[in-house]
Amino acid sequence: MKRIFKAYKDLISILFSESPWIVILTFLATIIDGILVPISIYVNQNVFDGGLAVARGQLQMEDYIIFLALFVATALLPEILSGIIFQYVEPRSQLILKTAYKGRMLRKLKTLKYEHFENEESMEIIDKAYNRVENAARHLFPMYVYFRFSGLIASIGTLCYICGIRWWLLITVLAPFALETLLSSRNNYNIYMEMETYWKKERRYTILGEYLRSRNFTRELKACGNADYLIGRYRERLKERNQEYERFFFKNIRKILLGSNITKIGSIANVIILLILFARGQISVGLFIAVTGVMFGEIYGRLENFAGFFKWSGMHVNTYEYYDKFFALSDEPEGKETELPESHDIEFRDVWFRYPGTEEDILKGLSLHIKDGERGSIVGANGEGKSTMIKLLLGLFAPDRGEILVGGRNLASYPLSVRTKMFAPVFQDFSRYSITIGENIGVGDVEEMENREKVRAAARKGKADEFTEKLAEGYDTLLGRDFEGGTDISGGQWQRIAISRAFMGDRPILLLDEPTSQLDPMAEADLYHEFAGMVENKTALFITHRLASTMITDRIFVIRDGKVAEEGTHEALMAAEGIYARMFQSQRQWYRHGGQRPGSRGEEGTDYGEEE
Repeated sequence: MKRIFKAYKDLISILFSESPWIVILTFLATIIDGILVPISIYVNQNVFDGGLAVARGQLQMEDYIIFLALFVATALLPEILSGIIFQYVEPRSQLILKTAYKGRMLRKLKTLKYEHFENEESMEIIDKAYNRVENAARHLFPMYVYFRFSGLIASIGTLCYICGIRWWLLITVLAPFALETLLSSRNNYNIYMEMETYWKKERRYTILGEYLRSRNFTRELKACGNADYLIGRYRERLKERNQEYERFFFKNIRKILLGSNITKIGSIANVIILLILFARGQISVGLFIAVTGVMFGEIYGRLENFAGFFKWSGMHVNTYEYYDKFFALSDEPEGKETELPESHDIEFRDVWFRYPGTEEDILKGLSLHIKDGERGSIVGANGEGKSTMIKLLLGLFAPDRGEILVGGRNLASYPLSVRTKMFAPVFQDFSRYSITIGENIGVGDVEEMENREKVRAAARKGKADEFTEKLAEGYDTLLGRDFEGGTDISGGQWQRIAISRAFMGDRPILLLDEPTSQLDPMAEADLYHEFAGMVENKTALFITHRLASTMITDRIFVIRDGKVAEEGTHEALMAAEGIYARMFQSQRQWYRHGGQRPGSRGEEGTDYGEEE
């Protein structure tokens, strides 16, 4: 109960601060709707009894008309009030609450430790909080306020009216309801609570369903002809989920039926009692008809509405508990350094790391030092921890042991606001936003988004200007096919935009995590040579398992088994004839000028690996 009222306090304060009238209107409508029920009993009684009195000449028509007017009013007002609540208040409330809750959670996501996004337990909390809190809020307000509390008011008024007929009728009315409520609370099968245990299964078919309707995935489905198989897998997963729901439901159906029919028997019994009282002349025909209608329609429905507040609020409060857990997830460390370091060297000191929930260390005492302004290459086979180093450098994860220093200070001492001004990353799976080219580049430094000259300067550094300025709308060209008027560009052009985005903030440390992985080796080699000029006066770290970058960097670090196995210049490592030399020899045939492919019979071009 405490959490229910905490949730109400929060959401009503949000609504009242934004639009106080919808809160006032909801409570007014709730009170009026509740009062109308006992009033309608009185009106209906007088409509029947008064009609008979008019027919007998015992009541003047002008005195009777007021009851007819009230009859029409009590019949129409509930529909009008319901329309106001569900056609105006509910959608308006939902917009306000969605804006407020999504805004809060997005701000939290901004500061949330990245490691939570790779942890299934944390992802369940994030998913349930982010996707369910709006629906829970919609139920709690205005739906539950209107139904539950109008039910309370209506029940009190109706029971008072019934008590006026015979006091003991309260017992015959309330006893069936109390028994049914007791049984249903003990045996109630809550399908919503059952659904809570199926999050992992729901995620399996939901994610697959998203793939099947995604443009990028659909392209491959059509090309490979595997759509029927994957659709079949989706249907199997969905069917499996539905069958388990059905098994649990039918297992409990007898309890459900038992718990929902006692009040129906009670209604029949009470109508029989009223009929006996009418036959004995102890109540009028109008009172009999009016109260009988309430017995069959209103009283138990209204009592159940109010009881439902306690019975069903738990599901929505459970959502709020995930909401609380979401905000309890750990944030990025605050850090105390407010300024960028004077030097931008990078040092890993005996760094150990394993991903949460796994049992294998990725980094095992890794140590290396890249000097201020130096260009370093990190090479190694897939799975050796190269990209993990970038994640640690960006603060997405923290080392289990050891420390990472930037400018001689522990990376953890820099808050997120400083780190975002320190590093310019370009990832192999960079984001492709369905916004304009200028915005796609400008998101690299949102504070300078409107500075067109800075956007153009970044585009020139990343050579995105070469194709952008040939387009009719230039930097205002909308990218992607998600919206009408959007333009598709090649993968290589997208990579130019991603690189330009990294240059947007003019950050002192450039991190390139296999950004050319989608290019062929020749194009990759050419692009890395361009990087040599791009990174002037910057500290640069190139992460790759292909060796096109290594000859334009100052030092090369070979990662093997979670630590630095070899270190040195290209020439020194080639002379050592170790891991690097073997890797380079296996790849050197990729990097030949003149467009010759391995095994072709044309004139052999110049190999980047040839020593002069």
